[in-house]
Amino acid sequence: MKRLFIAEKPSLASAIAENLPGQAKKERTHIAVGNDIVTWCVGHILEQAMPEDYEERYKRWTFDDLPIVPQQWKLLPKENCKAQLSAIKSLLQGCDVVVNAGDPDREGQLLVDEVLRFFGNRKPVKRVLINDYNAEKVRRALANIQDNAEQQFKGWYESALARSRFDWLFGLNLSRAYTLRAREIGYDGVLSVGRVQTPTLGLVVARDLAIENFKSAPFYTLTVRLKHAGGEFSANWRAPANQEGLDESGRLTAAAIAQALAAKIGGKLGKITKYEKTLKNEGAPLPFSLSTLQMAANDKYGYSAQAVLDACQALYEKHKLTSYPRTDCNHLSAEHHTDAPNVLAAIVANCADLAQLAAQADLKLKSVAFNDEKVTAHHAIIPTVGRANVSALSDTERNIYDMIVRAWLAQFFPPCQFLQTSIEVSIEGETFAARGKTPVLPGWREIYAPPAAGEAEEDDDDMEDAKQTLPALQHGDDAQCLKCDINNRKTTPPPRFTEKLLLAAMLDIHKHVTDPAAKKRLKEGQGIGTEATRAGIIEELKRRNFLEPKGKQIISTPAGRGLIAALPQHAKDPALTGICEQALDLVELGKLPGVDFINRNVALIERLVSDARTASLDVPVAQAVVCPSCKTGRLRRLKGKNGFFWGCSNYKADPKCSASFPDARGEPNIART
Repeated sequence: MKRLFIAEKPSLASAIAENLPGQAKKERTHIAVGNDIVTWCVGHILEQAMPEDYEERYKRWTFDDLPIVPQQWKLLPKENCKAQLSAIKSLLQGCDVVVNAGDPDREGQLLVDEVLRFFGNRKPVKRVLINDYNAEKVRRALANIQDNAEQQFKGWYESALARSRFDWLFGLNLSRAYTLRAREIGYDGVLSVGRVQTPTLGLVVARDLAIENFKSAPFYTLTVRLKHAGGEFSANWRAPANQEGLDESGRLTAAAIAQALAAKIGGKLGKITKYEKTLKNEGAPLPFSLSTLQMAANDKYGYSAQAVLDACQALYEKHKLTSYPRTDCNHLSAEHHTDAPNVLAAIVANCADLAQLAAQADLKLKSVAFNDEKVTAHHAIIPTVGRANVSALSDTERNIYDMIVRAWLAQFFPPCQFLQTSIEVSIEGETFAARGKTPVLPGWREIYAPPAAGEAEEDDDDMEDAKQTLPALQHGDDAQCLKCDINNRKTTPPPRFTEKLLLAAMLDIHKHVTDPAAKKRLKEGQGIGTEATRAGIIEELKRRNFLEPKGKQIISTPAGRGLIAALPQHAKDPALTGICEQALDLVELGKLPGVDFINRNVALIERLVSDARTASLDVPVAQAVVCPSCKTGRLRRLKGKNGFFWGCSNYKADPKCSASFPDARGEPNIART
């Protein structure tokens, strides 16, 4: 029996071939191993046809054609994948059984199954699930090949297909609808709408407006200086839940109450009501997923999400120094722990500056990162056994490699140990608290200087507490209040988005949703977008001139704000993704046909397109020049075969106006028709 394995990517194909019985012979498009053949896709090698691929008339954008809903959906070969697709077609003809070796998730199922359906395959199809390229894991998966017709795999395919088609319908129809509406008022550009892209833009717009409309308000904190037999220290007031004068965030906003409290406790004797000194162990941060690496690198170096992805892709494909980057997982399998000596040797060979740290790594230690049950379709990003001249890498690649290596090394260092001191003092019925940290053993923190990027910071009061040395106390001790200071503070607006904060918001999008069911599903599904798409979505919003970078910050443009203001809530609310995912779960379980999911959403899209026809848009437009021919249209500067000219916006209207005028240094020459 001759089997044809179709892997999702070349690296997986190599891992499969290395663990099949027989001598491997690598060809340009496949690997022959004994009686088996292993070939590969390069992600999706087929793509959805565009509207004009269905009908020529769709090249012209008009409201009359919307919404466009294909009756028979088409897939077309990606231009740069045609040779590989042709090779798969040829290999299919010579095999007895096909094995789908896509990633073990919806998208991995779809991208291989769609190729088989594209070629009308009628041969038996099996399924192998590989989420770890470690030899033992791959061999175990190959020994447990299943039938591709099982409900789990049918459900993965149907739900991924339904999601793909919905995104096509939603994005293309609404982009055309809002672009057409914008052109009617003179906007020269495309207003791109997408199920993930638009809510992401909405996050930035909402944040920018909140900052610009923010009105600072005063509030007050109280700090006492206390004298104890063992020494002096400071403590901060903790307001009780029923305290008068607090705002919704628990801040004291009444100056008179602050003054009364200070007068009540100043100079009074207090009692130590709590004194705890506890030895704490703090484990190392987990290895990186793509998103956590992008956030950390943006924080540390200011790199964009796309720059980090590009560097990771080069480290993986070109330099063979790190593992597959487009992963949402922070965990590793037990087999990775077994392979640690080989990885450590490669790190020492590649990075002379890390040799001393690497020598301190204790490979007998096994952090919580090594957990087979928490490995998803891919494991965390880690260094490989590959060796290369690291000095030849670009600065970005070298810095990203260094971050990945340090995160891996941290798994083989002991926990960071510190003494956590917590004190509470009662003065005239009011509670004051102080905290302190005393380092005991640096552990994994030796690897990071300064502390690990992305690590949570303490609030202002706790930061001040951590700086002071607290005396040794006992429960019931006296503490004299030497003075009580009233600290005048002001509320501050939320911070502008950076790419780090925007990625975090996309991951935690459930925090921006009010619908309980949608919120729950979005939290389970790790937000909107995927590890593979989030960087591209942010870059697309920049390219469309909806977002613009200002240093590390990302600011919404007038065009971006105008689009969000015009869109109905359904079109920009991330809850839509949560609701869709709930329905797609039913498709996956076989409880809702994919075609019914699409039909339900076509009705939504029809309504949204109808709303777009009369939407009020506030987008930047060029100075309007009324068409001298029809008197109702506006002239727009267009580029034709022979250069720029000016045409009437009623060119596609009814009645049609075909007036056009030559361009004269950026203005229409109305004197010459």
